[in-house]
Amino acid sequence: MNSSEALLIKEARLDSNSCIAKKDVDGVSKYWLDDFVQIAGDGSHTVGKAEIVADWKYMFSKSSPLFERIPETIVVSKGGDLAWENGKWDYKNAKYHGNYAAMWRKVNGKWLTQSELYVSLNA
Repeated sequence: MNSSEALLIKEARLDSNSCIAKKDVDGVSKYWLDDFVQIAGDGSHTVGKAEIVADWKYMFSKSSPLFERIPETIVVSKGGDLAWENGKWDYKNAKYHGNYAAMWRKVNGKWLTQSELYVSLNA
């Protein structure tokens, strides 16, 4: 994870975590492609940035979970336009935790998330 591109992705992930802590959905979603796919820890999935933004705004309007993703590995493709990230996720205010993986795509010089997969390991 020492390449400059991998560090940019890590910085984006950590900024996204900070936005979650502030319940800033726009701050989190600025890293999502329009056709972003999110697979939740229970296996449910949602497709499309607009729908996921609406889900997150609803989630944050209720008793909001506070969670973060901690990257363990970031690998940038040889072509430099795709990247793999994996790590651990953990709720700070609930018992849920697990592993995650993300696919990043570099678009017009900016790293954006194409998809994320979360697996709950607390059961």
